[in-house]
Amino acid sequence: MSELMLPKQKYRSRKKRARIVRLILHIVLLLCSLVFVFPFLWMLVTALKTPAELLRGIDVFFPAKPQWSNFIDAVQKIPFFMYLKNSLIIVVLVVFGTVMSATTAAYAFAKLRWKGRDKWFIVMLATMMLPIQVILIPTYVMYSWIGWLGTRLPMIVPAFFGGGAAFYIFLMRQFFKGIPKELTESAIIDGANHFQIFLKIMLPLSKPAIVTVALFTFMGTWNDYFGPLIFLSNPDHWTLALGLRAFQTQYGGQYNLMMAASILIMLPTLIIFFFAQKTFIEGIKFTGIKG
Repeated sequence: MSELMLPKQKYRSRKKRARIVRLILHIVLLLCSLVFVFPFLWMLVTALKTPAELLRGIDVFFPAKPQWSNFIDAVQKIPFFMYLKNSLIIVVLVVFGTVMSATTAAYAFAKLRWKGRDKWFIVMLATMMLPIQVILIPTYVMYSWIGWLGTRLPMIVPAFFGGGAAFYIFLMRQFFKGIPKELTESAIIDGANHFQIFLKIMLPLSKPAIVTVALFTFMGTWNDYFGPLIFLSNPDHWTLALGLRAFQTQYGGQYNLMMAASILIMLPTLIIFFFAQKTFIEGIKFTGIKG
């Protein structure tokens, strides 16, 4: 009887140790998360302070009375909603163009057989090693010749042709290669062409990967400062990134308003990631199952 009880005691002690280890792991992760949350908390409390509380420095961390009106003042200091409209126009078109071009190119690399496919895929991957500074001057000259400087076209049109989307094409290709080929073969037997297979089979099954590409593209385009700085000379076409820089130049000493404007610009990214995090994690998890 004692011999039968021994395995049960070992199982219980092992289970107890696992709970303790899991508890310690959660505590460590919680402490690490505080390190990443603290900068955002500092931005928020700074945005809610009065100018007098800012002058007292670290002696006053939390404001005595939160000044929510600082967010309204920050919006009114610059043409915030015009910059927001410009950013949304560019972001929506770039995300749509990147997803469209990345998925179609990835399908061609993953499921279609054509001469030189693997060689061109290597060439495409090699473009990821080219820094933007290397192609900046030739690109600028080309856009100058065709009269696109000062417009949004240099930032929008390349997205529809895979411009800067080599990583996303690679990501989608790996996801497509993880989809069993029997699905496409059975669809071909039933009389479907590749366009129908792409729209009705590949895209619905690759929703997590598409959301991942869209989220990465959104964050990169929304926070892009270099592209609008180079190509947008008209202040009426400025994005929020350029508007924040202009705000810093004019009101850089008012750190409460500066932090309020920064939080407003950062808020859409946080909201989108919060609602799309489950699908985003699935896309990262299942991408790259097959090489």
